[in-house]
Amino acid sequence: MNESQIEQLGELPQRPDAYWQGGLVRLPTWINGEDQEPFRPYLPLWVSVPDGKVHTGRMLHPNDRDPAAVVDALVEFALQSDFGGYRPSRVQVADAVLAEQLASLAAVGVEVCLVEQLDIVQQLIDDMFAEERGGFRPLPSPLDGEGVTPERMRRFAEAAAAFYRAAPWQYLTDVDLVQIEKPKAPPGMQFVVVLGAGGEVYGLGLYRNMEDYVRFRRGEARDSRRMPGLWQVSFDPAVEAPPRDVDLWEDHNLPLASDRAHPTAIWVGPRGEVKRPTAKELAFLEAVLWAFAQTGEAEIDSGRWQKEVQTSDTQAAFTFAIPDLLKPPTFEEWIQRGFEPDRRSHERMFADMDRYFQEHPPADASQMQETMARLFAGKKIDELVTQPETPAEKAQELCFEAFSTHGRRRVQLARQALEVCADCADAYVILAEQAGTLEAKLDHYAKGVAAGERALGPQPFEEHGGHFWGVSSTRPYMRARLGLALCLDEAGRSDEAVDHFQEMLRLNPNDNQGVRYLLMPKLMQSGRDAEAARLLKDFREESANWAYARALLAFRLSGRSAATRRELREAFRTNPHVPQLLLEDELPPTPPHYSPGSPEEAVICCEELGPALAETEGALDWLLAEYRQRQRETEARRRQQRREDRGQRKKRKRR
Repeated sequence: MNESQIEQLGELPQRPDAYWQGGLVRLPTWINGEDQEPFRPYLPLWVSVPDGKVHTGRMLHPNDRDPAAVVDALVEFALQSDFGGYRPSRVQVADAVLAEQLASLAAVGVEVCLVEQLDIVQQLIDDMFAEERGGFRPLPSPLDGEGVTPERMRRFAEAAAAFYRAAPWQYLTDVDLVQIEKPKAPPGMQFVVVLGAGGEVYGLGLYRNMEDYVRFRRGEARDSRRMPGLWQVSFDPAVEAPPRDVDLWEDHNLPLASDRAHPTAIWVGPRGEVKRPTAKELAFLEAVLWAFAQTGEAEIDSGRWQKEVQTSDTQAAFTFAIPDLLKPPTFEEWIQRGFEPDRRSHERMFADMDRYFQEHPPADASQMQETMARLFAGKKIDELVTQPETPAEKAQELCFEAFSTHGRRRVQLARQALEVCADCADAYVILAEQAGTLEAKLDHYAKGVAAGERALGPQPFEEHGGHFWGVSSTRPYMRARLGLALCLDEAGRSDEAVDHFQEMLRLNPNDNQGVRYLLMPKLMQSGRDAEAARLLKDFREESANWAYARALLAFRLSGRSAATRRELREAFRTNPHVPQLLLEDELPPTPPHYSPGSPEEAVICCEELGPALAETEGALDWLLAEYRQRQRETEARRRQQRREDRGQRKKRKRR
């Protein structure tokens, strides 16, 4: 502090009953800077006790933070008669550098106290942002857990970083429930799943028992007060991680595997209540993270394995088991757990029929129908009339078995299929679907396409072009090719993806796989509007996707015209929910099913056409302007109808 500031404070009256708490506070929110890089601003802030008055300075960028701004804010606070108008008896700060800068306050009788944390300031910030966020308060600090210290958090951070770098989601999905047989786990942590195979949420989910896990999978947790809650370790970018966790990592320079992998350990209760792990619980989570980081693929496939890891407290010996590998569930048991049947598993019956009719050719269509009704109708998908004989048939049968199960078991069966027959395209499809990286997916799908071409040979491409999907033996190849095209598009190789889409439509114009919905936006995004117009003409349908695609293409070709407006009005009638979704910041999750004209269909439409709409200059503004105009017209008609109805009622009363 300079002499002028000390003199100004010395001229003010002193309140012996008042003390102030303050500092340079990092706010629990993110804003975008001029370079569009998000940052959390700092705010010079002082709170007076006991009257609770608050004074702040201007927000500062992290690169511009300076304890001198806090000193200036203190003097401003004291000099403002409406808020301060006095000097306190003491001030509390949690920053040693700031305490040193304020040391000269002793000259005017103000004691400077260095404290571990600013409880009153933190409560104020929490209250402010809870109100802004609809009552949701910031998560407790990791250090709020009983016995948890920064050093213990460092050991947890090291284990979390090792887990993230090992990426065990390459081998395990959230379907693979792992039981911790030894040692005895803290309550609620005996079963664990690895998260991350879907590419969205990374970490661990922990459960009390298999029954709780099944209930969570089936969505029963939201409706049951008897659920005990869920422990989880999640990895998030800094902008999505709890602010107090990010502060702890930065203040103590804790290790991170990536700036997108801030680990958060937390328990979430059935009513939304949360708590942080105690030191004992944190040490167990640390050990589990280390154990998975050191576990290999072969150990996982064994179904039961042991690991010894060094924790914060001791050497821990773990025994893990995957019950579903040791005793695979039946098709019916998977359904009871809430897993929807994989439609591909039903192709097993088609393969069975093909084998039977190859050996027993029917005399005519009526005999074929009679045989199908007698031998195949009403059977379960694993009840076969014939048995696979050739290596290709045996490998495909293993793939059908894989489609009837879930999790790691699928990978095991797919690999067995490739050992039986290297030309099994569906085995590569399964491996691609279970792969943890885009590169691995691309590799498996490409191998699947090549395997399918070898298995089919050139003749089916010549004979069955135009109704390819109708021949069941072509479907593994078509699945692999669709997967390859989607991965190529994700990798930024859109032109190659378009070539695959177009060839698939040539082979199978009936488009049982819905390729046209993927191809249409890609053609528009690449400026191939003439090809998009031909595609629209080839498939005449009344889906939301096609109606909005027609309107968008009309806008691209002729701008804001009467014809374009008619196309858009027709799209509004086909599904009125699409414009409403386009106004939202984020789309709802992709629905598993939808019906024409429904909000669910609108989600699919926005997902598929959204990029082409966004990349067409002026298109989104035009669509929303037309939608608002339509709303105004609709409301005007309703008002007119209400006026006419009132007039009719008055006439009836006069009579």
